[in-house]
Amino acid sequence: MQVAVVGAGVIGLSTALCITETCPSCSVTVLSDQFSPNTTSDVAAGMLIPHIYPDTPIHRQKQWFQETFTYLFAISNSAEASEAGIHLVSGPPKEELPFWSDIVLGFRPMSEAELQKFPQHRFGQAFTTLKCDCPPYLLWLEKRLKATGTQMYTRKVADLWELHREYDIVVNCTGMGAHQLVGDKQLFPVRGQVLKVHAPWVTQFIRDGDGLTYIYPGIHRVTLGGTREKGNWKYAPAGGSPEEIMKMIRGLENFCYVCRLRGLGLLSLERRQLWRALTAPPST
Repeated sequence: MQVAVVGAGVIGLSTALCITETCPSCSVTVLSDQFSPNTTSDVAAGMLIPHIYPDTPIHRQKQWFQETFTYLFAISNSAEASEAGIHLVSGPPKEELPFWSDIVLGFRPMSEAELQKFPQHRFGQAFTTLKCDCPPYLLWLEKRLKATGTQMYTRKVADLWELHREYDIVVNCTGMGAHQLVGDKQLFPVRGQVLKVHAPWVTQFIRDGDGLTYIYPGIHRVTLGGTREKGNWKYAPAGGSPEEIMKMIRGLENFCYVCRLRGLGLLSLERRQLWRALTAPPST
């Protein structure tokens, strides 16, 4: 059976690998106009903290999260963990008790001593979850797929129907691309912008409220975020976002970390722009 998976982000490559592992007799091909490092997945923070979907039963969401956590946890405990970019990281979530509290590791209320580091907060919780550093994970998935004989082609698919003569099954993993590919006008982007910095002393993540403001340590870089702009299709970085992100981070982190941020370097945005944001005194 010939199977085509359209899309090469985390979902597309993971789907292709799942098919090859559960149905070895299938011949799987991945088609995408973009592969790593040019996918949306490449810039995702990759924290395993699920969002709640109001129209999906909680028990189903919990099942999905449990399966994902178990799968990635096994990778984190394997010899391939470093290559795949999967590791454990600890920190606090939002206030209410989430449905996944019994799936992550060590979920507990924060102590009074811990809360003293965050005087603007009256309540906090701490736990350990998994973080997926997406660029190495995408390359790891590609390597696994190639080892199974999966074909990967750079191809712009304008209409899924154009594939019906070549493939018995077509799996749509195009994400936002489905807005144009299948005319799904209910899909809309939520544009995000983050800072990628070098801060090896940061080993625990910090996440405020609804998760808009966060510090997520990775294997090689720390992700500082972020912004959420519904309906914004632009790819180019916005000039004012670094200052906005740093202002939010100053409100989240304690003074010691803010002082040390002066030593950070910048990955994807202009270095001098970040330096101005880091060295400027917090507005009162």
